[in-house]
Amino acid sequence: MQLVDKCLVYFKAGDGGNGIVSWRREAHVPEGGPWGGDGGNGGSIILVGDHNMNSLFEFRNKRRIVAKNGGNGENELCGGKNATDLYVKVPLGTQVYDAKNNKLIVDIVKSDQQFILCFGGRGGHGNAYFKSVKNVAPSLHENGEIGEEINAILKLKFIADIGIIGLPNAGKSTLISTITNAHPKIANYQFTTLTPVLGIVNHNGKKIVFADIPGLIEGAAEGKGLGHDFLKHIERCNILIHLISGSCDDNKNILKAYETINEELKKYSKKISQKKMIVVINKSDIEESELNYEELKKNINGKVFLISALEKKGINELLTYIFNKYKPKKIILKKEKAREREYTKTAKIIRADKHTWEVKSDYLKYWAHRIPLDTKDNLFRFNQKMESVDVEKKAKNKGAKSGDALIVYGNELVVE
Repeated sequence: MQLVDKCLVYFKAGDGGNGIVSWRREAHVPEGGPWGGDGGNGGSIILVGDHNMNSLFEFRNKRRIVAKNGGNGENELCGGKNATDLYVKVPLGTQVYDAKNNKLIVDIVKSDQQFILCFGGRGGHGNAYFKSVKNVAPSLHENGEIGEEINAILKLKFIADIGIIGLPNAGKSTLISTITNAHPKIANYQFTTLTPVLGIVNHNGKKIVFADIPGLIEGAAEGKGLGHDFLKHIERCNILIHLISGSCDDNKNILKAYETINEELKKYSKKISQKKMIVVINKSDIEESELNYEELKKNINGKVFLISALEKKGINELLTYIFNKYKPKKIILKKEKAREREYTKTAKIIRADKHTWEVKSDYLKYWAHRIPLDTKDNLFRFNQKMESVDVEKKAKNKGAKSGDALIVYGNELVVE
């Protein structure tokens, strides 16, 4: 399957259903009151971490994800049906950004972790909701809220405890297939692996996730080879295994091979270059590997391992060392708070022509949708919302005269 680790997706939660105006009309109830039901809530969009996914491939041709709307209210105080929330599975390591400002919204790092990306709109109230001692027969009702929407950028950074890095043909695929249940393509040529491969290692009753990061080359930090595509996947690794082929056919100069990868890590990210690194010479089954191993040990600080991934020599010692060094990171998930829709109660008046004025206000935009101007009670209520932000006063200060038109998000009202 093709690796897709970045995509742009439009998400839209469901709109709330509309409340209705209805009256109880029965022979045995001569003064039946309001009987209009509320609308149902729209479906929210909820992201769920799924450890079985390893790519954003499913979103390649699915760039619009829309939840269902809530049902409208009905007669006899019947409420509209709430829409079912839409659960969207994403691979672990998925970061979600707002395409507007490139701000990180959430990082899905745990299996079954849930995050409400878009809240469904609340259903509008029917006229029965507005009944009171002062108003026993209200003709008030509301449309449902519009569900939240967002253009989101999904980016996938693989989550692995240990990352295996190195130049092409170092034997990374052979190593991960030897120590884990992963089965990457293995061949004697460069760039055999074109996507990161994850595998789980069981050792002495413990489990750790290893990742085979496709071969890096000199200039990878500038995007050469497969560089930029895969350097980002190293960022989450706790420890890096720097695997170097001991064969002179692969590396004429063992020190240069070692330094090449280190330089690329420094250029790409200082943080990555400071990660714990275990240096491993592979292909001990080849005669010159022993000499290269000794050469490297003399010239670098720290422990160096000599193994043969093909013949499984030195593997147990390497794994024991890794499992002793490894300390799992504690992942603390922030509790998501229910987001309230808050609008600053302000309004701006703009002249459209000599006798027409346009009102700009997020607060009134919200209520212009919620309050349909189809009853006297609703018109009175909407005027109250207008008065709360001094629309008419501000319009007159701008030069509006009695009889001029006020355009408020599709509604045309008149300046008194």
